[in-house]
Amino acid sequence: MRRPRPQRRSVSVKLSADGGTIEVRANDKVLGEVARLQSESDAAMSGSFSHRPAYADYAPLFLQLARAVEAGQLAEAGEVHARLETQGVEVWHNSHEMRIDRPHSLVIAEGKVRFAPNDAFLMMRTGGL
Repeated sequence: MRRPRPQRRSVSVKLSADGGTIEVRANDKVLGEVARLQSESDAAMSGSFSHRPAYADYAPLFLQLARAVEAGQLAEAGEVHARLETQGVEVWHNSHEMRIDRPHSLVIAEGKVRFAPNDAFLMMRTGGL
């Protein structure tokens, strides 16, 4: 007599790392979304930037900023950063409804976003909370 074979059960494991949407905003206006956010170093993060039509209002400032940074003109870059700050341009984490960039650190150029993350976002990413 044959012994019954044990039934094999398949198990599916779905890992979800839903970190929420990260956006670049100017006050309540969404300028675009940041995708594939990654750490460049301890001081900087970067990701792809898919802009929306509202970004067109700020594109000349970011172009001026990128050129100033590339040329090493820190005074001009600081001036442009200050203008962007007064217009409320910031990087936001939607799920936590919080700003995640340090003031005067956001640069958008060639479809990429680069910024220095603030301490709260670093703690959240590393599980320090």
